[in-house]
Amino acid sequence: MSRFKLSALLVLVTALVSGCATQVTETPSKVTPATTDLGEFSQVILVKTEIAPTYASHPANLKAVKKIDEILAERLGGVLENMQVKTLDQIKSENLANNGNVLFIKPYVKQIKFIGGAARFWAGAMAGSSVVIMDVAFEDGANGTKLSNPGFMRKAGAYTDAFGVASNAMLDDVAQDVVNYVAANK
Repeated sequence: MSRFKLSALLVLVTALVSGCATQVTETPSKVTPATTDLGEFSQVILVKTEIAPTYASHPANLKAVKKIDEILAERLGGVLENMQVKTLDQIKSENLANNGNVLFIKPYVKQIKFIGGAARFWAGAMAGSSVVIMDVAFEDGANGTKLSNPGFMRKAGAYTDAFGVASNAMLDDVAQDVVNYVAANK
């Protein structure tokens, strides 16, 4: 093998290996118990998930956050009674802040890189890993006191994510982590 071909092969292998690296720049907040039982509130408002501006410009990330919202709404509704889903704008317009005996659940995606099935099909492992890092603030509506702010992180590997299956499971898993936290602190 000529020196040129060997050099070209080395560059190609290096590009393949380094191309799948997803840089995790954020860390989830520490998971601590809520200071008040979350089941004590007569009304629960799940605020639609906010996403850090850095990651909000990518359509796949927005679609992933929407999926997290759907899963949270479905599963938290089975754990907490009298739950509603609202946006921050709805809360402000309805003057729901500083409302007694209301629990606000406010998910915030600090970092996300979502690789869907189509991108995974065409780019394979070169598309990189998928990752989601999400903090969830639990606030008392009576006075705005933060009861807890646990963080959750899930990742789907670049080489193990056939057709985006692991990336989609990652969204399900991070939402289920929140549901499990609520159930444990109810």
